[in-house]
Amino acid sequence: MIHVYTGEGKGKTTAAFGLAMRASGQKLKVVIYQFLKGKPLSCGEQISTKELKGIELVTFNETHPLFCHSKVEPADLKENLKKDFDTAKKAILSEKYDMVVLDEIINVVDQGFISKKDFAEVLKNVPPKVELVLTGRGNISEIEEIADYVTIMVEKKHPFTKNKPARKGIEY
Repeated sequence: MIHVYTGEGKGKTTAAFGLAMRASGQKLKVVIYQFLKGKPLSCGEQISTKELKGIELVTFNETHPLFCHSKVEPADLKENLKKDFDTAKKAILSEKYDMVVLDEIINVVDQGFISKKDFAEVLKNVPPKVELVLTGRGNISEIEEIADYVTIMVEKKHPFTKNKPARKGIEY
């Protein structure tokens, strides 16, 4: 089945990693592809996942300016993200994994780095044994039609609105 965690609220990546941990605890084979959170970021989930058995984490080099003050040119980012997505797509279709998480992929699709048509085609061809988990912010209208689970995180209150900086271990 296809799971979506989206919205303007906090907790999308946290929910996806929690689901991955649950699956791993039940001996399912899990791979997580993190888009847009590459070097020089060092998120808590990247650090702790290295210690876990049964979860493979793939972090690409591309970092979106949203997550870091990156100087990457949009054209270069698009070309690299297409390659990154091709890597993830092979894993989904290979049936090697029981669960594949594509963290921040909705941002990638919504911002036009991968075409919505190409992405929808992959979603329509997810093998029955694969749980696919998608996270990120953006328009999910086409994805929502295909997905089995859709959870929208709604921000009611957040310290960022009071100019409080992100906290290590909580926001990253």
